[in-house]
Amino acid sequence: MAKKKRIAAKRNVPAKKKATATKKNVAVKKKKTTKKLPASARRATQRLVIHTNDITKILGINIRTAQRLLQTIREELGRKKKDYVSIREFAQYVHLEEEEVKQNLSAEVLA
Repeated sequence: MAKKKRIAAKRNVPAKKKATATKKNVAVKKKKTTKKLPASARRATQRLVIHTNDITKILGINIRTAQRLLQTIREELGRKKKDYVSIREFAQYVHLEEEEVKQNLSAEVLA
């Protein structure tokens, strides 16, 4: 019973308020605005490597299958486990044209 009283007493204690400075004392920092370039002036960057999520969307396969596919491509190329696979190398391995793969990737980004 005593424990319940202690818990109830703790709940009824009002929280201490932090002292806040008045608006006069607070220095207002102005945000630096950066000018954004129009979409036509921005330089479009092309990706050089392909990831498992891209492969799943292009080929319509499970993510684990895409991981295995990337691993087999790396093994055939003599790459290490964490090395990247380029879009060109992927396209050659799955017998697709490089341009088709790039177009599909750019369509995914826009969608």
